[in-house]
Amino acid sequence: MATLAPVRSAEDALELASAGDVETLVRTRGNHFVVTNRLGNIAPSGAVELGLFADDTRHLSYYELGVEGESLIYLSSGSFDPAVNQIDLMVSGDSKLLEDPQNFLHAQRRQLVDEAFSEEITFVNYLNQRVEIRVALAFAADFADVFEVRGHHRDARGTSLEPIVGSDSVRLSYRGLDGNVYATEITVAPAPALVEAARLVVAIALDPEESRVMDLRAVPSVTRPGRRGARMTGTFDERARAARERAERSIEESTRFGCDNAAVQGALEQSSTDLSALAMDVGGQRVIAAGVPWFCCPFGRDTLIAAYEALTLDPELAVSSLRVLAAFQGRAFDDFTEEEPGKIFHELRFGEMAACKEIPQSPYYGSIDATPLFVIVLDATHRVTADEAFLREMRPALEGALRWLDRRSECATRLVTYERRGPHGLQNQGWKDSRSGVPFPDGRPAEPPVALCEVQGYCADAYGRGARLLRALGDGDAADSYEARARSMAALVERTFWLADHDRYAYAIDAHGVVVPTVVSNLGHLLWSRAPSPDRARKIADLLVEPGSLSAFGIRTLAADQPAYNPLSYHNGTVWPHDNAIIAKGFANYDLMTHASRVFEAVVRAMPHFRDRRLPELYCGISSHERTLVRYPVACSPQAWSAAAPFLLLQAVLGIHIDGPRQRLWIRNPHMPPSMSHVDVERLRVGGSRISLRLRRVGKHCHVDRFDVVGPPIRTEIVIE
Repeated sequence: MATLAPVRSAEDALELASAGDVETLVRTRGNHFVVTNRLGNIAPSGAVELGLFADDTRHLSYYELGVEGESLIYLSSGSFDPAVNQIDLMVSGDSKLLEDPQNFLHAQRRQLVDEAFSEEITFVNYLNQRVEIRVALAFAADFADVFEVRGHHRDARGTSLEPIVGSDSVRLSYRGLDGNVYATEITVAPAPALVEAARLVVAIALDPEESRVMDLRAVPSVTRPGRRGARMTGTFDERARAARERAERSIEESTRFGCDNAAVQGALEQSSTDLSALAMDVGGQRVIAAGVPWFCCPFGRDTLIAAYEALTLDPELAVSSLRVLAAFQGRAFDDFTEEEPGKIFHELRFGEMAACKEIPQSPYYGSIDATPLFVIVLDATHRVTADEAFLREMRPALEGALRWLDRRSECATRLVTYERRGPHGLQNQGWKDSRSGVPFPDGRPAEPPVALCEVQGYCADAYGRGARLLRALGDGDAADSYEARARSMAALVERTFWLADHDRYAYAIDAHGVVVPTVVSNLGHLLWSRAPSPDRARKIADLLVEPGSLSAFGIRTLAADQPAYNPLSYHNGTVWPHDNAIIAKGFANYDLMTHASRVFEAVVRAMPHFRDRRLPELYCGISSHERTLVRYPVACSPQAWSAAAPFLLLQAVLGIHIDGPRQRLWIRNPHMPPSMSHVDVERLRVGGSRISLRLRRVGKHCHVDRFDVVGPPIRTEIVIE
């Protein structure tokens, strides 16, 4: 093996570019993913929107297919296949696109991602004469940390190493400041006619109606100097078949949902595929990564909410995600990472910058809500699975999280607040964690330490759910104590956050004890936590379905009648599907099924506007007309808690409640939304059994048909009030 010789010093700055307003294709497997333009290329070189990433490092920053002397013209592209993206192009030798013989070759690109990035390109000659072409692939790898790609400046970088050029391959590599060698090995078949450090050329001859196939592969690796990553084996078809089989197994092990609304059905199917693809391996357990491209790693809050939303789909996603989060639960106090004993992390990264402690995400614990959410999701998971062995396994993590709640709330006698402990930390640490995410109505930011309304609700809920879990574990005395704290925390919310003059809750309370009265979607999360009294819950529900909050496509993060409203901002007027799903479930908790249905219908109205059937992370809150949805330009897609949102939305409007430990399913005040007439739920997990149901509209009512039960008997109750 050749010596890895440096060719560029650490003094060289990273060169980034922009692909502009580009239509992208995404393919992901855990924390390996590729984002290309619609042609299947990563171009221009260094484009921040595109790349092949593995473990938070960009292993291809440029990848472009061409035919020497000819043009490749776009025909179509799609990502509906569970294994591959497909791009159809034609080779044209002239600008007169509709006249033969200029359009003489069809080129079909199929791309997949697993441990490597693989591509199969098929050329078909539709002329009645022999054609000879030279197919060129240009490439580069900047090995940028994902934080660099997002714009984080580094004082120093590692060293690019001399490319290793073989007979059919090129190995690009970089020695990081962490001592690791990051490499990408690019191979091609058939044997290339030309191999250079940044380009491969393959000569292809095709007789009339003949087809030829090129196989390309880019294998990312991270190794210590002197060691080389293993080459990937298996043909493209074998790897695609394996990917499809993984997707099929995931579907077979999950609940199946069917309905007569094509947009909803498409979103449900794509969401199921995406959640499986976003599940990454950490320590031998699957954990849901937050989203592509910027957040393809475990996030405490995002992972937990996505797992909760998807409990009716596949509770094992929650089981494995909870295990990973428990394994990294805080043990000490650390100002740089904001770790605290019992705290659940916010973000875990695997790249060079995290390894070098240039950023605190190793992991970073700056989230005020992940820890109570951990308790909430653990209880919700136990209610579905009734897995007592798993509950016993999680007992130390549960008790650690409850001790953190006790310390931060002084046993439910004070509000839980956040304030970053170092310059690298997040200024806002609730789910709206952008710098402008917690504004007064006039746009002024709330000054930390800040107490958020929804966090107090989460804490009250976590205390109550923690009590239930401790009682299930046989500790009645501790359960009694935590039940009292749940009541105390809920009463504290009512006393401190209710604004009698406004007839609503405050968004937050700032460092000076000043309430932030802004009308925001967070108020709906209090209903999810069941913190408000029924009369106040209805007032909040009525407020959130008023035109200022409820747009044609969902509830806005901040109401349009507030001076701080900006429908193009990240958190102050956009619509987030997961936010709407949680609010709809909160409405359902108070039997406000018409309110829940209005939210459901608004999000359903958005679904046809996304060509890949994916609900993105967010979209803009502009909705002057139902036919016009404005996309947010840099929204993650796929994004876990948006992918999982349709399942919670369905659960909310259909009134589905599961009590696995008692082998009980009850459906309370089911409401069939106007956009559909029936929903089929097959193999829904209830404790140790699975049940299949059909819910259908009969006149003005929703009728429930119970079908097969696999496993021990299930007691089914239908409650109509």
